[in-house]
Amino acid sequence: MAKTKGARKSSRLDDWCVPARIADANVRAAHLDMRAQWMLSFIDGRLCLGDVLAMAGLPVEEARQGVSDLVIHGIVVLE
Repeated sequence: MAKTKGARKSSRLDDWCVPARIADANVRAAHLDMRAQWMLSFIDGRLCLGDVLAMAGLPVEEARQGVSDLVIHGIVVLE
């Protein structure tokens, strides 16, 4: 069965999600790259992901990868 042309893959990193810090103590142990550390500085638990990505000043895919790394390491959750 073919997908419709306009169909989009569902993502947990949708722009309307609100990223929130849950484990600041794990930041040092995670050995995050600079991109993830930079993205963490914009996450306050109130701004939606789209706003966080826009504020970061990085190419969107790099910014999304930084947030993804934070989620993978258990430092951030998406609400």
